[in-house]
Amino acid sequence: MITLSRLLTLQWIYIILGVGYNIISYVVVLNGGQQLSTTPPLRGAPSMMMYGVFMLAAYFGYFKIYRFFMFCSIFIYGLGGIAIHLINYSNDPSMYASFIAWFLAIGINIFGLGLSLIALFNKFENDRLQTD
Repeated sequence: MITLSRLLTLQWIYIILGVGYNIISYVVVLNGGQQLSTTPPLRGAPSMMMYGVFMLAAYFGYFKIYRFFMFCSIFIYGLGGIAIHLINYSNDPSMYASFIAWFLAIGINIFGLGLSLIALFNKFENDRLQTD
C-alpha cells in the first residue's frame, strides 16, 4: 500500500507535468505555433494548480475533505482531461499539434486520475498527522 507522503509527492509530480505541458504549449503559441491541445494553456495551467489547492486538505489532516476534493477532481480532470481529449481527437486530430501532444495530454491525466482514485478510496497508509 502506498503511503500518504508518497501519494502526495506523486500528485505534485502530476501537477508539475500538467503545468509544464501547458507552459510548453504557451511557448509554442508565442512562437507562432499551434497550441499542443484543445485546452488553452492559460486556462490549463491554473486548472492544474487548482489540484494542488485540493491537496491542501490532506496536509492539514482533513482527509474527508481531501477525499471529497479527489472525488470532484475525477470529474473535472477525468472528463476534461481524458474524455474530452478522446472525443476531440477522434473527431478532428488536427486540433492537436501532434499525436504525441495528444497522447501526453491523455497520459498525464490518466496518471492523475489513478492518483485521485487511490485518494478517494482511501487506499493509502497515513504516515502523517491525523486530525479528521
